[in-house]
Amino acid sequence: MTDIREKRLNPYDPFDNPTENCADRTDYREIEPKTGTPGYELPLIPEKQERKRIRHFFNAAGLGLLAGALGVNIVFIIVTLVLEMIMAGSFDYDALMDANQYLNFDSSILIALNGLMFLFANLIPAVVGSRLTGIRIRSYFRPMNVKKIQFGKYMLIGIFIQAVTGILYEIVQSVMQSGGISDYTSDIDTYVNSRAIIATAIYTCIVAPVTEELLYRGFVLKNLSRVSLRFGIIGSALLFGLAHENIGQFMLAVPAGIFMARIVTKHNSIIPSILVHMALNTTAFFTSWIAESLPVSRTGTIISFIVDVVYYFIAGAGMILWIMEVRRNRLPANTIRQSYRGVRIALTSPFLMAVIIFHTGMAVIAIAMQNI
Repeated sequence: MTDIREKRLNPYDPFDNPTENCADRTDYREIEPKTGTPGYELPLIPEKQERKRIRHFFNAAGLGLLAGALGVNIVFIIVTLVLEMIMAGSFDYDALMDANQYLNFDSSILIALNGLMFLFANLIPAVVGSRLTGIRIRSYFRPMNVKKIQFGKYMLIGIFIQAVTGILYEIVQSVMQSGGISDYTSDIDTYVNSRAIIATAIYTCIVAPVTEELLYRGFVLKNLSRVSLRFGIIGSALLFGLAHENIGQFMLAVPAGIFMARIVTKHNSIIPSILVHMALNTTAFFTSWIAESLPVSRTGTIISFIVDVVYYFIAGAGMILWIMEVRRNRLPANTIRQSYRGVRIALTSPFLMAVIIFHTGMAVIAIAMQNI
């Protein structure tokens, strides 16, 4: 018979959860130093010091997101006002309004500026936050022994999720409109000129997928997953959805975020989620661009129909692959000890709650302003 004093918890699998990929877990000794000590067993309900350390990492994720969100809004407003004053050459109201009109509807400056601001809003919290919480940036990009066809499968599944949520959003939007309510949409015209199209394509199809995945499926997911991969997957997806601050993108971002976080924890790398994110954004950008560019004619209608057929054919293939993926790879489950260390502690983490309240409030204000 084995002496209990010889038993040690695995610091990377302290909850003995066979549904989790412990290779993607962080060292639990950063939260509870006694983990791994011979004979030590985690209590069912975490004690004060353990709760404090868990809350520290949850707050780190919340603070990083909040700092990025506040920073991008404040800096964007300041820079926009400075540009308007420079262009107007005075504080004359009419001149300032002309400058505002030019920036918003006749120039690609704000589009490029918007992309640049979000680049730093994603990148700085991800890099600084990771260093402060002891996570190496290179650990997010671990090489994988995965066939290229598997990446293609994941991208098709992502497009299926996009298609389904797009249909559901149209239903929600029609219900809202029947009640006299419109969802928030950006005032910046993406297709104002060729420079605007290029600037938008670069940010949407390349910069955003890389930096947002580094932030949400890297820094945020790692810190929210310290006690439970399931909590980290769902929590990071909800935060990702709220960050978009409108109903349509929230409806896509949450299920897509769950799927992308799941494959990140499965492969211990954000490379698959970056590729899926690129596929989603690129598909959305080009289908929207084509729809905006087509002439109102019989030819335009035929081309639009062909594009839709191809899109939904791809989504149909993605649906089949999604069913197969879900049957083989379900979300990790929680052990009873993990259930006491996830949502309950998150609800008492002030910075994590603050970023949720901030994005929810901004979304409500945006919708209210849209309907005034």
